[in-house]
Amino acid sequence: MRRLALAVVPMVVPTVVLLAGCGGGAGGSSSSDAATAAASGASSGAASPSASATPAATFNPCDSLSAAKISAALGAKVTISRGTATTPRCALLPVKKGGPTFDMSYLFFDGGLDAAWKTLSDKPAGTVTEPTVPGADAAKLVVQRKKSGYVVSAFLQNGSLIQSLNGVALPPYDVKAMARATTEILAELSAGAPAS
Repeated sequence: MRRLALAVVPMVVPTVVLLAGCGGGAGGSSSSDAATAAASGASSGAASPSASATPAATFNPCDSLSAAKISAALGAKVTISRGTATTPRCALLPVKKGGPTFDMSYLFFDGGLDAAWKTLSDKPAGTVTEPTVPGADAAKLVVQRKKSGYVVSAFLQNGSLIQSLNGVALPPYDVKAMARATTEILAELSAGAPAS
């Protein structure tokens, strides 16, 4: 039985759970300074990861991102890190040390976002909302604001593609800027999602 792979992202602030990896194949994982892949998961009788690896072989969520637009929304410059052909990743890294950082990943999952969400045994902590993102079938946003930092996790469904975003800002952080940047990133990820 296939399992939904989960990746755990350790950060300076509380741990955030990712739904996938930004890898070259189905169920791949991101290799970044902030993320380490951990194989675990829950089975679901209704849904399983898609066996379609064709779109994943060339897809990188960063291909649709604009560092200039996201930097403008954030009020701080970021650069895009795509990794390499053998070790792909998708991250927005701060130009200024200690600035906000975002990491994106994905998986193809036939059951949809709600089914994938139900399989998570360790959901991200924080306030959960379901924002409307142009072109997306579904989205979930989890925000946690603490003295130690601002953490956002978002999950976006376009067809069988589920993209995840994790962002962190250390204090002093700008709540409105992080919300604007997250909204911009989700819109760009949705617009760049391949047909599935």
